[in-house]
Amino acid sequence: MQTSARRSRPWALAAIAVLATIALVAVGASPAAAAPIKRGHTSLIFDQNIFSGLDPLGIGMLPTAPAEAISGGEQFPIKGGRISSDATTARINHGGGLAFVGDNAQVKLKRLKVSLNPDGSELIASVGGQRMSFLSLEGARTTSRGRNITVRGIHASFTRKAAKALNQAFATDFFQKGMRLGKLRIELKLAR
Repeated sequence: MQTSARRSRPWALAAIAVLATIALVAVGASPAAAAPIKRGHTSLIFDQNIFSGLDPLGIGMLPTAPAEAISGGEQFPIKGGRISSDATTARINHGGGLAFVGDNAQVKLKRLKVSLNPDGSELIASVGGQRMSFLSLEGARTTSRGRNITVRGIHASFTRKAAKALNQAFATDFFQKGMRLGKLRIELKLAR
């Protein structure tokens, strides 16, 4: 009995190794294929139509440090993450945040993370202490030069959870799933 158990152990280990390799290939997540991100920034340029709805409600959008206001939107510094060699898969962490501010309420987004994935991309944030998918991200064009990568033309729309959180905070039904907030442009530099 002990002899057969010992002989089956190498086969079991080999089977586990094969299954792990298949799993990595299936999700396209080879650790060697993802490069660490050194620095950069992500710009969110607001869709002008969003303001026509927010202004009558008395709701504004402001960056929270170290994010900054830029012409037409906000800019968030990249604090790290990893990106695949073809830039279709990435996890990008940001500093600062975004606040929706009204007369009697505010909703702050903190710990922003852009998750790029061919099966569905999103911006994840902490809202009121809860992590949620806040923006659905679609479409992207990628260019690269050396260690510099730019991903542009990413359409950012509210998720159902985001719309619900904002509508509850501001006692309105203005925010809807799929409503366009703006476009993202990601500019980053890979670590050596």
